[in-house]
Amino acid sequence: MIHKVKNSFAQGTNDALLRILICLITFFSSSISADDDSTSQKLSSHAIIIGIILIITGIIYCFFGRRIYHLTLFLLGLYIGSILGWIILTNNEPASGYAGDNSDTVILIASLAIGFLVGLTFICLSTLAIHLLGALAGYSFAMFILSWSSNGIIQSKAGQIVLIVTFTVIGVILIHFFRDDVIIFGTAFIGSYAIILGVDMFAQTGFSDSVRTFLDGNHKVIYHATTKVYLMLVGMIGLFIVGGAYQHFRNRHAEFHPRKEHRNIPAQEEKKKPQV
Repeated sequence: MIHKVKNSFAQGTNDALLRILICLITFFSSSISADDDSTSQKLSSHAIIIGIILIITGIIYCFFGRRIYHLTLFLLGLYIGSILGWIILTNNEPASGYAGDNSDTVILIASLAIGFLVGLTFICLSTLAIHLLGALAGYSFAMFILSWSSNGIIQSKAGQIVLIVTFTVIGVILIHFFRDDVIIFGTAFIGSYAIILGVDMFAQTGFSDSVRTFLDGNHKVIYHATTKVYLMLVGMIGLFIVGGAYQHFRNRHAEFHPRKEHRNIPAQEEKKKPQV
């Protein structure tokens, strides 16, 4: 009876948290874009798809990254595979595009397909995937730092790459020694970054331009760290604090590994029975 009450209370808490979070994201994105009609630029279907994917997966990662083992590994692969696929395709895109006017569609579909395959692979290669979780957290933190100044705190492409690689390696090292803490706070940070990036697909503050500025060497994209972008960064910090605290107090005792199988227990008990 007590166990059922606890489960129902936990479920109610999770549902309430999700409702509050969705309301805050909606209010935050609308308040940013409401005072500037110039941001009423027409949304593309690509931006809508990317925004929805980032917000949904970001919420899962930010608040439930440690609790949902297989989904966490799959989304990790989806993130890493999609990022690498997008970087490779974008930086090698010919002047005429991959399919003329459909080049953006080709890049989007191909990147998501690569991410999907890598996600399935990560479910099977959990040890490697967990270390790469630290790498993605370090990468996200480096992107966050660079975003605090127009065209990056570090202006040179070489310097930006060195910073990103350095924090990526630091993330791998940290998760090796502080596995549980990095899983909790790493997924919270990755999730908060994904949520804000997804919100920007709709709010169009210019925060998403940072990704193209720092990672796309084939196209000239100028990133401006405006007041609205700073608000997005502050919102990201707030989401990280809330998500990290929630996971620390709510999910820190959750076991981050596949659930144990009990199919062989009856057979083992049968062996223990004394033979007559």
